[in-house]
Amino acid sequence: MISFERNRAVAEQVCDLTGGDLIWYSESAFSDAFEYDAIIAIMSCGIAVRKIAPLLSSKWTDPAVVVVDCALRHAIALVGGHHGANEIATQLSVLGADPVITNASEVVK
Repeated sequence: MISFERNRAVAEQVCDLTGGDLIWYSESAFSDAFEYDAIIAIMSCGIAVRKIAPLLSSKWTDPAVVVVDCALRHAIALVGGHHGANEIATQLSVLGADPVITNASEVVK
């Protein structure tokens, strides 16, 4: 998980739920975290998109990425919906976050 230190309380809640490692945001945080199977980013979508864009190579090998706003209102499955992001976004609903899932096969059921 990647978070700004100012969002420490939310980051700790998410870490407690998911059991993931916490990386404080830095210029290299996303490239460092790309070794994991999944990344939860507690920040705006814009920041996460700009940071992961140059790192993306294949939907089959890239980690799942979920963006959570600092108020825990939304958990957005940004990348890798079928590879864990949808499941993580749904799991975060326990903390009050509304899962945002846009895969056509998930939405049209």
